[in-house]
Amino acid sequence: MISVSNVRKLLYLRQAMRNQWLKKKEIEEIQRRMMRGMIVHAYDNVPFYHRKFREAGVTPDDIRTVEDLRKIPITTKKELKENFSDLIARGVDPSSCWMPRTSGSTGIPLKAAYGRRDEDYQKAIALRPNLACGQHLRDPWAVLTAPHHILDKKHWFQKLRFLSPTFINIFADLQEQIRLLEEMQPRVIDGYPSALYLLAREMKRTGRKTINPEIIFSTAEHLSPEMREGIESTFGIRMYDQFGCVEMGRTAWECPEHAGYHMDIDAVVMEFLRDGEPVASGERGEIVYTGLYHYAMPRIRYAVGDVGVPTDEECPCGRGLPLMKEVEGRSDSFIQTPDGRIYPQMTFWAIMRTFAHAEEIAQFRVIQERTDAITVPVVRGKNYREGIDEEIRRHIIGVLGEDVKITVSPVDELPRDPTGKVRTVISNAQIQW
Repeated sequence: MISVSNVRKLLYLRQAMRNQWLKKKEIEEIQRRMMRGMIVHAYDNVPFYHRKFREAGVTPDDIRTVEDLRKIPITTKKELKENFSDLIARGVDPSSCWMPRTSGSTGIPLKAAYGRRDEDYQKAIALRPNLACGQHLRDPWAVLTAPHHILDKKHWFQKLRFLSPTFINIFADLQEQIRLLEEMQPRVIDGYPSALYLLAREMKRTGRKTINPEIIFSTAEHLSPEMREGIESTFGIRMYDQFGCVEMGRTAWECPEHAGYHMDIDAVVMEFLRDGEPVASGERGEIVYTGLYHYAMPRIRYAVGDVGVPTDEECPCGRGLPLMKEVEGRSDSFIQTPDGRIYPQMTFWAIMRTFAHAEEIAQFRVIQERTDAITVPVVRGKNYREGIDEEIRRHIIGVLGEDVKITVSPVDELPRDPTGKVRTVISNAQIQW
């Protein structure tokens, strides 16, 4: 029997597929109306936001446009964690909500509550880019993910093999992952960039060409140019990156034109800020979200900690969804030197490119404990040789300068986060934007 929820998902998905082809101004009007409804709801029904608005001297009548959102103070991760019960809307039973949890990679693990309608809308928005990039309803679909994302229960349409992923545990041995994929022969593969990269590297190392997907999606981690090149060269196809977070759902994605990331402005408002002010097109800014469908637990002007570059350019595909030019990762994946210079994680991929291509190192991680102290554990490659550690150290100093102490040390492997991600750059120093 088809449930009300599943019918609702299909209706939301149909509307989402139509929305993407509307003119930009038409989608912006949808966004504005949804934003107005959320602001009124949060003020009337969510104790945390009622207090926050009152303390700022703001009422819903003051928030008429997306630009008016700047009158509302930003909500931090710390506030989200410490005020969870006051963020649940009146009349919502938390036990009936879907409550995914973040990895806590920023040091602040969180949970977010999605009501049933919220969850249905979130799933529709998440499926839109897959269908837009050519995935078919009955495609064999493999998802490389951590065990806690693997679901035992299937929806009715998945039992009929519609949009039915087969989950592969990324903590499993790489050879076992490859065996399962060879057996399945998926048309679509989806997963963390680090998991896809490790898979591609192992297949290239062993010379295996036994898995031939037509579509590859990456999500949940920053996709560096080097990772993209490694994955695409192994499988011989262009991949599609998607962007979002547990708290907000999918928020931006690449279409077949690869001109940037279409922002899902019929689901979220995305502000790009530096020092609290909007950045210009082409400038780097910290992303602040306002959710438009998160009624059980609203997130308004929520600073998630990601950094991106907006653009006024239009995509050749003709979609009205505006573009984010680049995703630059989490704010804690930037390195700042004592003199204030800021480097994104792709800086270190560029430094390590020669050593990686020569297979002298297999993986690396950059950990900044203080602005003047960085450690770099490297996994030995098959051509690892004595003296590599010192060469890497000199290359990094050549970019960052002599004021930073660099310690490079060989290791057997890099531990994954509890979620299964393998982060490349981790900064424990407070970045001054």
